[in-house]
Amino acid sequence: MPGLLDRLAARIGLLHAERVYQRFAASVRDLPGAQQHALGRLLAGCADGDYGRQFGLAGVKTVDDLRKAAPIATYEDLRPWVDRAAAGDTQALFSRRQRILMFATTSGTTDKPKLIPVTPAFVADYRRGWNTFGLKLLRDHPEAILRPLLQCSGRLDESAAPSGAPIGAITGLLARTQKRIVRRFYAAPADVAYLPDPTDRYYALMRYGAERDVAFAITANPATLVRMAQVADSESERLIRDVRDGALSVTLPDSPSRRAALRARLRPNPARAAALERVRRKHGALRPRDYWRLSFLACWTGGSMRFHLERLADWYGSVPVRDIGLLASEGRVSLPLEDGVTSGVLDPTAGVFEFLPAASAANAGAETRLAHELELGRDYVVVLSNPSGLIRYRLDDVVRVTGFVGHTPLLEFLHRAGNVSSIVGEKLTESQLVSAVEIVRRRRRLPSFDFVAAPSFANPPFYQVSCSAELSSEVAEEVDRALSAQNAEYQSRRNTLRLSRLRIRHVRPEEWIDLDRRLSARVAVAEQYKRPCLFSQPGADDEAFGLR
Repeated sequence: MPGLLDRLAARIGLLHAERVYQRFAASVRDLPGAQQHALGRLLAGCADGDYGRQFGLAGVKTVDDLRKAAPIATYEDLRPWVDRAAAGDTQALFSRRQRILMFATTSGTTDKPKLIPVTPAFVADYRRGWNTFGLKLLRDHPEAILRPLLQCSGRLDESAAPSGAPIGAITGLLARTQKRIVRRFYAAPADVAYLPDPTDRYYALMRYGAERDVAFAITANPATLVRMAQVADSESERLIRDVRDGALSVTLPDSPSRRAALRARLRPNPARAAALERVRRKHGALRPRDYWRLSFLACWTGGSMRFHLERLADWYGSVPVRDIGLLASEGRVSLPLEDGVTSGVLDPTAGVFEFLPAASAANAGAETRLAHELELGRDYVVVLSNPSGLIRYRLDDVVRVTGFVGHTPLLEFLHRAGNVSSIVGEKLTESQLVSAVEIVRRRRRLPSFDFVAAPSFANPPFYQVSCSAELSSEVAEEVDRALSAQNAEYQSRRNTLRLSRLRIRHVRPEEWIDLDRRLSARVAVAEQYKRPCLFSQPGADDEAFGLR
């Protein structure tokens, strides 16, 4: 139970967070002013770097000046500059006095991962976004204050750059440098990230959490929350025994200090073990909904992630779910302010934002729009500039404007710009596929299921949807019609017989596990893995399932 000092520290922390939130609300009301301030902070750290000097950033005074001075850049355009910074030449991207704390890593379009320079200013922005998000959550759910939280963070030092700077997950840095009062309420120690086996990490998080009265769980990917609950249930006998004996029966890291940190919290707890055993006997399973008093969950809910929400309820109960917003290793874009919605308000303090209309984003020389110029219901590709040294960086996330708070847009993530399949000009997006399957699933009242689709060459070609459920050809026809209703190009290709009807095949449970193992091995940080729902290359589904 929290003591007097905990309550006092929490009160002080909430007062500080309240001021942070009020400043954020003021920035949303004054979008142009907030963007001008973000531009000033960006230039203070980057204008004197070699990249900044090449494009004359010292002379930039407004966002319009920035658009005229520097080109829109992909990561591959910026990679030579980032590689110089990773080798120790910080001035390639930054002013002389700027420090690089680490490099956050994320998947790239080539075999080489993308390295995102993490500076003190970038960390401050990233943390401020999380603090704003968390304060609004706790204002909406005050019963969760001063109760344990379960979060899943990665390692900040998966490897090292030539300069010696760590390369890993920015969540690891944030967890290590979080305020002590907050760390006290982490259900599991941050050193869980150093367990070598991913399943052991999931097990350990739930083993520590099973002893606590967890108020909420937070992670980016809802599939991670589902997998954690499944592992705890399948290993429930071992978990209950570990709680009873004060043990952690996993392969521990080699580091003695990390072993000690993982064991420091472990104490025999036969009373809690007996309570968990009663839950398992009563319900026939060990689900978090039956042994935690959850106030809410926080994770992605938009795009292809929406399909996991019903499974979340199966394991965690019918609790509110708050989307964590459009958030990447490159920075934060949006902040959701309500439960149960997939849109978030643009965070105008996190960087300078531009948007390419999605319909013309592939055209060379396409012009960007500023945040206050966006139109309701239109789709855009995000372009950002922030203190990571990424200037006019094409993030390639496609968002839809669903509303406004004043003049600041509300943005819903749809899909990655490159996640489009078009073998005969149909331009099928992942979000269209997910929506079509969801429409049919709800209409037929089917339980949630895993699925992934890919084009298949034939005469004519067609889309094959691999499913964890055994579905009839009538379901395939309904999904096909739902796709046609959303995508006029798909409908045209179907009507002219350039595309054949979509087909469905059943894939066994163990094959889905193998697929996740293969695909997650390609991701630099395991916690960043998102299973795709659509492959754009014919045969990519068979390759992912190990069928070719």
